[in-house]
Amino acid sequence: MTAYTSRGALRLSIAAILAAQLPTPASAQSNNDAAVTSIESVVVTARRREESLQDVPVAISALTADQLQTQNVRTLEDMTAFAPNIKVNAGRATSSTINAYIRGVGQNDPLWGFEPGVGIYIDDVYIARPQGALLDVYDVERIEVLRGPQGTLYGKNTIAGAIKYVTRDIATDEAALNVSATGGSYNQREVKVGGSMPVVDEHVFLGAAVAYLRRDGYGEIVDDGRARSYNRVGQDVSDKDVLAARANATFVWGDSSRLRILADTVQDNSNATGGQRLNNLTVAAGPAAGTYPRLNDRYDQRTDMPVDRDRFINKGVAATYTQSLTDALDLKVVGAYREGEGRQFIDFDELNANLFQVPAQYSDDQTSGEVQLTYTSDLVQGVAGVYYFTGQATGAFDASLGSLGLTSLTKGSVDTDSIAVYFDTTWSLTDRLNLNVGARWNEDDKEATVFVAQYAGVLAPNATLFNERNVPAGFTLIAVQSDYTNDRSFSNVSPRLGMDFKLNDDLMLYFSYAEGFKSGGFDMRGNQLANPNTSNGYDSETADNFEVGMKSAWFDDTLQLNLTAFYTPYEDIQITTQEFVIRNGIPVNATAVLNAGKQVNQGVELETMWRPVAGLTLVANVGYLDAEFEEFFTSCPTPAPGCRVDLSGFNEPINSPDWTTFLGGTYEWSLGAGDMSIHAGYQYRSATKVANTTASITDQDAYDILDLGVAYTTADETWRFAVEGKNILDEEYRVAGYDFGATGPTGGFSQIGFYGPPRTVSVTATYRY
Repeated sequence: MTAYTSRGALRLSIAAILAAQLPTPASAQSNNDAAVTSIESVVVTARRREESLQDVPVAISALTADQLQTQNVRTLEDMTAFAPNIKVNAGRATSSTINAYIRGVGQNDPLWGFEPGVGIYIDDVYIARPQGALLDVYDVERIEVLRGPQGTLYGKNTIAGAIKYVTRDIATDEAALNVSATGGSYNQREVKVGGSMPVVDEHVFLGAAVAYLRRDGYGEIVDDGRARSYNRVGQDVSDKDVLAARANATFVWGDSSRLRILADTVQDNSNATGGQRLNNLTVAAGPAAGTYPRLNDRYDQRTDMPVDRDRFINKGVAATYTQSLTDALDLKVVGAYREGEGRQFIDFDELNANLFQVPAQYSDDQTSGEVQLTYTSDLVQGVAGVYYFTGQATGAFDASLGSLGLTSLTKGSVDTDSIAVYFDTTWSLTDRLNLNVGARWNEDDKEATVFVAQYAGVLAPNATLFNERNVPAGFTLIAVQSDYTNDRSFSNVSPRLGMDFKLNDDLMLYFSYAEGFKSGGFDMRGNQLANPNTSNGYDSETADNFEVGMKSAWFDDTLQLNLTAFYTPYEDIQITTQEFVIRNGIPVNATAVLNAGKQVNQGVELETMWRPVAGLTLVANVGYLDAEFEEFFTSCPTPAPGCRVDLSGFNEPINSPDWTTFLGGTYEWSLGAGDMSIHAGYQYRSATKVANTTASITDQDAYDILDLGVAYTTADETWRFAVEGKNILDEEYRVAGYDFGATGPTGGFSQIGFYGPPRTVSVTATYRY
C-alpha cells in the first residue's frame, strides 16, 4: 500500500508541476480580455426528446464533437475517463469487441447468444452484438453515457445503462469538410475524412465519412528457443488495421417531413491481441516440455496459432423518417438492418505448442423497427412507441486441449424475436414540480440450437475450424455432450416513476425509481452430460434502481455541479462459470450460466465543471461504488438433486472498483493569429477484478493514468495542429483476463492478462471547411 501511495503521489506531483506551467489567471486576463464565459449547454436525447443535459433528471454524461476532439477521444474506450463508475475496453483477445460495464454491471463474455448489460446505440439503432461495437470516433455530433437501468425507454439489455453514439447531422445549408491526419508511436498512421453538402437547396443533402486507422503492434511473437516453421517469430500482435466508413443521405420536404438514410461499415483486420501468461510455467512432458518464465514485455506472446487471421466485419443501413403531425405531436419511424461476421484465434496457453487453443467464428444479423410519437404541451411532455426486433446469432469454436489429447467442437445459434410497447411522460404539476411516469412491456421469444461433441485428437498448427461433417483425419468421436433445440419466452414490465423539483432556474433536485431487464437465454457451451438442466436455459435478470440527484449551475453558469446517489439490487443475476472436471473418467468443460442469486450495488457520483477565469475549464468526476453479492448459489461439491451452496462470501463482482476519479483541465489563450490550448487528464481507479469473481492472479491493483495534449488553432478555425500523449507514465494495467485455475487439467497455463494501451504520442493536423 505504501509503495502505491508513493507512486500515486509522484504522479500527482508531476501533474501539478505540468499544470503549473499553464499561464496564471493574471496572465490569462492580460492575454484574453473577454469576460469569463458560461459553460455551454449540451443538448441530449436521453429521454428520446431533445433537452438540455442539466434539465434531465437522469444520471448522464455527454461530450460534444468539440469536446471529443479537445480531449483526444479516439474510440469508445476513451470514454472510461469521462464518466464516473464506467469501464469500456476491448474484449479479451480482440481489438474491436466492446466490453462495457456501468456501475459494476455488464457482460464479460461475448459468446453468441449472451446478452450485454450495457446497450450500445448508433443514433436510434440498438446494436445487439458486442463484436465490432468498440466504435472509433469520427464524424460524430456527441456521445452520451446513461448510467443505471434504462429499461423503460431503451428496453432489454440496458440493465446497467446505455451508450449512445450520435452521428453528425448533415442537413445544413452550408457545405462542410473535415480532414485529419495523425502520425505517432508504433508507426501510427490515421486519416479521417468527413464531408457533406446540400445538393438540392434546402431539400437534399449528401454526406460521407471514412476512417483509415493503422498502427503497428504493441508486442510481437517471441521465440521460445524452439521455433517451428509455422511460428511467425517477430510478427506483430495487438496492432490496429481498421477501415470504417459511413454514407448519409437526408431528404427534407414540406413543412416538417424528413427522411435520413445512413449506411455504415467497419472492417477490422487487426492481428490477434496478445495476452500475457501471468505465471512461470513448467511443462513436464510432451511437445511443450520445459520451463517458460513470464515474459518481460506485457504485450509479447508465445504462440503457434495464426495471429494474422482475426477478422471482424460489420455493416448496416438505417432509415429514419420524422414529421410533425400537429403543433404538439411529432412522428418518428426508424427501420434498420445490420449484419456482422468474424473469426478469432485465442491461445489460452501462450506457448509455441497446443496445450489449450481455440479457433472460433461467428456471424449475426438483425432487423429492427420502431414507431414513436412525441407529444409536447405546457402540461405534458412525453413519448410513446412500439419496437420490434428479430435477429440470429450463430457461432462455432474448437477447444483443443493438446495436453490431454482432446478437442471439443461447440456450435449453435440463437434466433430472437422481440417486441415492446412503451411510454414515458413528464407532467408539470406546478411551474417547478414535475412528475415523471413511464413503463415498457417487452417480450423475447428465443429458439436455440446447441451441439457440443468431444473428440480424441489435437488440432494441427494453423488449423481452422471443423464441424462434425468434416472431422480431421485421425480424430475419433468420444461423446456427443449436447445436441438439442429448445425455445423459451421471456417477458417483463419495466416501470419508471420519479419527481423533479426546481428550487430555482439553476438548481434541480430529483428522485426516481426505474427497473432494468436483461433477457434470459441458453448457454451455447452448455454440456448436457455434466449439467442436464442446461437445455432448459437460464432466466432473465432484473434490477430495481432507486436514485436521488441534484443538477445545479452556480456563479452565472460558470460552475456546474451534479450529484447522484443510487441503490440498485439485482435479482437472478446471470453468472457464467467454467471449470474442467472429470465426468465418468473424461475431462469435460462443465460450463454453466447460473441465476446465482442477488447482487446489490450502491454508490455516489459527482460530476463538476468549473470555468473560474476566461479560457480555463476544470473538470472533476468522482464515482464511489459498493458492489457485493448477497447470494451466490452454485451446485454442491458433491452433486445431489436440489443441493445448492451459497458462496457469496468468496466472490466479488468484476469490473466494480470502489473508486473511479478523473481530474482534468483545459486552458485556451490567444497566441499570434490563432488560439493555443493545453489539456491534462488524470485517471485513478482502485483495485479491480477483471476476470473471475473469486480471488485470481488476474486481479488488478489500483492504478492511475496521465494524459497530456497541446493544440494550436488558426483564427479562422480552418487549421488545427495537436500533439497528444496518452498514458505518458506508461502505467501497466490489466483490463481483461482468463483464469482457469493453477491446478487441474489446464495445469495453470491458462492464466492470462490483457493490458490497456502503453504510452503513446501522436501528432494530428486537421483541416476544416
